[in-house]
Amino acid sequence: MASVHSKEKKERLSFFVNQDLSKKVNRISKQTNQTVSEIARKAIQEYIQKIEKERIELELENGYKANYDYYLKSQEDWNYADKE
Repeated sequence: MASVHSKEKKERLSFFVNQDLSKKVNRISKQTNQTVSEIARKAIQEYIQKIEKERIELELENGYKANYDYYLKSQEDWNYADKE
């Protein structure tokens, strides 16, 4: 599996995890032949994508709800379009 590489300037993030998570990520690192950093980068990227997708879906839902009456009226208008 290809690792995530970028020509952008990299910054170091430091954080603590509990012992159980540390053991699991180290085990996965050995199994997949990826560094812990690669695994963490991918996990963070996937999490951010998930959060952004949820935000967009919520904005769309709120937009549909805000315009519900308009859409309903438009649909009713079209019901009579072919009957005249």
